[in-house]
Amino acid sequence: MLKMNFKNYEMAIKTKINSITIKGIRGAKNSLELPLNGKSIVLYGDNGTGKSSISDALEWFYTNRVSHLSSNSEIDLKDALRNSTLDKDEVSEIKMSFVKETSLDCSKTLFNKRDNLTTDFSNTTDDFKKYLELSKEENLMLRYQFLTDFIDNTKSDKLKYLSDIIGFSEVTKKKEVLKKSYNSIKTEIKNQNFEAQTRIQKETLIEKLGAAISQEENLFEKINEKIKPLKTGIEVKKLEDVDKVLIHLKNATNNKLNKELAFLEKANTVLETLKSEIEFIDSEYTTYFDEFELIANDVESIMQTFLSELLIAGDTVLAKKYHKNDSCPLCLQPKSIEELRVEIASRLKEVEESSKKKASFDKAKELLKSITIERIKRLETILSEPQIEVVESKLIKKGVAALKERINEYQKASIERVTSGNKIPKSEALKLLDSDFEFQTGLTSRIKQIQDIFKKDNSAVLYSNISASKDAFLKIKLFEKQKAKLEKQRKTLEIIYNEFVKVQKEGLENFITNFSDKINEYYQYMNPDEPFQEIKIVTIGDEDELSGITIEYKYNGNWVSPPQKYFSESHLNCFGLSFFLASVNAFNNKNEFIVLDDVISSFDSNHRKKFAELIFEKFSKYQVLLLTHEEDWFTNFVSPLAKNKGWLINEIKWTEDKGTHFDEEPHELKERIEMNLAASKIDDLGNPIRKYLEHSLKAIAFHIEAKLTFQYNNTNEHRMPYELLTRIKSEIKEHSPELKSQFPLIDKILVSPILNNLSHASTFNSKIGDLKAFWSDIKELEKIFICHHVGCKKPDVSLKNYDNVAKKIRCGGCGETKYEWRK
Repeated sequence: MLKMNFKNYEMAIKTKINSITIKGIRGAKNSLELPLNGKSIVLYGDNGTGKSSISDALEWFYTNRVSHLSSNSEIDLKDALRNSTLDKDEVSEIKMSFVKETSLDCSKTLFNKRDNLTTDFSNTTDDFKKYLELSKEENLMLRYQFLTDFIDNTKSDKLKYLSDIIGFSEVTKKKEVLKKSYNSIKTEIKNQNFEAQTRIQKETLIEKLGAAISQEENLFEKINEKIKPLKTGIEVKKLEDVDKVLIHLKNATNNKLNKELAFLEKANTVLETLKSEIEFIDSEYTTYFDEFELIANDVESIMQTFLSELLIAGDTVLAKKYHKNDSCPLCLQPKSIEELRVEIASRLKEVEESSKKKASFDKAKELLKSITIERIKRLETILSEPQIEVVESKLIKKGVAALKERINEYQKASIERVTSGNKIPKSEALKLLDSDFEFQTGLTSRIKQIQDIFKKDNSAVLYSNISASKDAFLKIKLFEKQKAKLEKQRKTLEIIYNEFVKVQKEGLENFITNFSDKINEYYQYMNPDEPFQEIKIVTIGDEDELSGITIEYKYNGNWVSPPQKYFSESHLNCFGLSFFLASVNAFNNKNEFIVLDDVISSFDSNHRKKFAELIFEKFSKYQVLLLTHEEDWFTNFVSPLAKNKGWLINEIKWTEDKGTHFDEEPHELKERIEMNLAASKIDDLGNPIRKYLEHSLKAIAFHIEAKLTFQYNNTNEHRMPYELLTRIKSEIKEHSPELKSQFPLIDKILVSPILNNLSHASTFNSKIGDLKAFWSDIKELEKIFICHHVGCKKPDVSLKNYDNVAKKIRCGGCGETKYEWRK
């Protein structure tokens, strides 16, 4: 089924087909022409006549595929499309012309080029390319095998299918981007652990200035208190003043010791922060480990998530009956198709559960990975300090590097493939221990030594304390700013996401309500007074996470789901047809034609009747190409309705010589008969002569209003020559003494053994002389009722041209051919 969401491109003219010409495609060996001029048409063709050559060619033209051929990987589509009887150099072609849109007229050809079948379009304009691209998404064609596709899909596939045709899937993608961004910010906030980092810096402020300062004015006040005894002449009112104080104090201190102390305190802060995060890191790793174990212990089911597409494809193959034997289409082992589909449905449900497990695992994995990366980055800032390379920092460098390796073990575990079969270490094997920080004792001891030295030099102590305080204060402000920024983003995205989900669901449900109403309208039209009521599509899942849609209806007043519970095959197909027609109504904004190929095969007689009435009543504005092999339905119901509505009607034939074709016009038959008689080729001439004689006699009977017994509908199209001749003779006998003189000719035809051997299925052959004589009599009879005066524009002798004064029947042009006729 072709699908469409028409949102961004407006075309004022609704496209209808002017004509279709197919040559060398499927069963159409010679040129098969459908001059439609925007009209609807009903086409009858028995199985095997190549009826679907038309729908195959149209589907190929618009989508470059043919669904029932493209689904079989063993079939070469181009080779299957091309009529097998064509010579290598002949071109296969479908030529389309459109009503009032000649700029879109185009031929699509299939031809050999360097021994490879190649496709080409004759129209390469941007307008045509845009039209073709949009048309690929419209609901243009329905075949019988598509009717229950939507119903048989899984609930999640139903949602995807409906989402695709209404453009909802694109909206869902945007929702997923929002959700991913929102979760990413939440993860970053957790990963940064702002609380722990801020706490360490506040401890530094308490140690250096004796207070946990949160405002700039408090920082400046404390610094001014500390430097007041030095009488520096500097009053700190802004951060730049703090730098002035530090420069003043630096000149009076040991610069080398200042650098060492700054490095040691920075390293100590990083180590203290990491030490405070041991439980945090361990907790996140434990969560990851548990998720890893859960997945690793059920790898087989997780591996199924990678097979979901194969399972869905397999179910599609079975649902569409591409594989009809009771065996598995992959291994060919004996298995009931129904059992296979039940098993696939069960496995898909398991896959769905496994996918949820995997999503939870992936979340834990990503968080652990980001935590380890951030901590390694902090340790690397220490290892990148120039002071780390001095001899005195040797143990510090070794200890920090060892911690980095310990964190690296966490990171290695975070990137281990869960399907590898490898185990990851338990939490206790990786958890950081106090012994990992033993080297910090030497670091803090050296800090104390330097501070003791500085105690003898008040300027040095002040420099160290003020410098460390300034850095701690700025870091706290940076953390607050970063956290506030991320929290603002999180809250904003949360609001946007929640509103987006709300509007998205409301939009989908509003559409589904209207769409369901239309489906129900069409279904009830075809199934009046039945116990199935209020058919509707229903969403499944949480407000922010729709997982699928299902179909519900009321059966004898109770809600029921799914449709297969009580629906017969005919009811299911009625629903499929209603869904398609509702889609056409909702989405076909450009093309105003649809192709319905043998869609009523499983319908009972009542449903067939109601379907035809539905198409003629509800889809009168559309150009419909209706193809069927159901002769009784075509003959006794569709054709009379089609005639009444001004539709075109035709029958598709097939012969080995001509392939798929329409019945020849009378002039074509006459030309073929005379050509074969002249060449004494009498094989199989019986049927063409019969058809021509029937046509000629029906025309005469019509014009003289010969009274024939009533026959149902299309049976009238096949009145036998004997019956027609008898009624024509009776009409002449009653009304025209003058034309009685032609009875010998009529009787001669009536008693001819050739006439008595003619039938619809006859391959009768006679002697060439007898056939020529019989043909001569037919033409002689025609001459009586057709004016042969040159220039007569209406040569048929007809009661429509009756002369009431002269009491004569005559031709409608020159009036020279006339006969006595008494009413």
